Amino acid sequence: MIEILYFFIGLIMLYYCSDWLILGSERVARYFKVSNFIIGATIIAFGTSFPEIITSVIAAYQKYSGIAVGNIIGSCICNIGLILGLSLIFSSIKIDNFLRRNLLFYLFYTLITLILGFDGFSFYDGIILLLGFLIYLKWSIKNDNYVVEDNKKEEDLNLPMNIILVIIGLIGVLVGAELFVDGAVSIAHLLHISDTIIGFTLVALGTSLPELAVSISAAKRRLGGMVLGNIVGSNIADIGGGIGLSTLFSNLPGLPKQLIILFIMSLILYIFSKKELNRKEGVILLLLYGLALYFIL
Repeated sequence: MIEILYFFIGLIMLYYCSDWLILGSERVARYFKVSNFIIGATIIAFGTSFPEIITSVIAAYQKYSGIAVGNIIGSCICNIGLILGLSLIFSSIKIDNFLRRNLLFYLFYTLITLILGFDGFSFYDGIILLLGFLIYLKWSIKNDNYVVEDNKKEEDLNLPMNIILVIIGLIGVLVGAELFVDGAVSIAHLLHISDTIIGFTLVALGTSLPELAVSISAAKRRLGGMVLGNIVGSNIADIGGGIGLSTLFSNLPGLPKQLIILFIMSLILYIFSKKELNRKEGVILLLLYGLALYFIL
């Protein structure tokens, strides 16, 4: 059946293309002498966050403002609890001063988001969040702590080929996630599973599949900085880009419960990040994500 074919093609694309994206990104980072964290927080974060941002902007333009903000905050909670939690099962992440300062910036950013959006996001709130996102990008790139790794092969640093690898990998991850979810939803319908269950599981997972596939691929290669950069960068890009651009078209409602949960999970992540994030912290984040879903639903 075509549904099963879509499902497996999507799964294969997610597996291989996420690996190509990470491999190309790591080499591009070395070519430009920037850290894996910065590549994760910029190129990879922008690419994997693109579906959420576009979805929210379109929803706001069509006056579905609840969907616009719910999609963004839900994705941010998922990124910390589910995606970072699962990534830490595969590999620990060593925390240096640069990563800890980034996490502190991110924590402060989520606090501002909570304060501004407790009663809803206005046009001016969106502008503040968008400016905060741009300030973060400039600050993190300026204060990057790239370290030269002598054991890496310089012949791998063919910039045009690695940029092509990044582009193909990113497109493949996004298309693969779409095929995987479409196939899975079709199979679920054939098995007479209700739309409610499908919505809360397969469709909700679908928007986070790119981040999930890429982060686990990076974790398996022990590129912890890239994993953390993807999570932090994606969340700030989601909030600054998604909410910031959405408020150009419509005021967004406040989701105080979800915003409080996001801030608490961000605070816990910062508390955990003293020296190293490992499997124990990953399990705790996964449990917190399950608890967050319980309270939200």
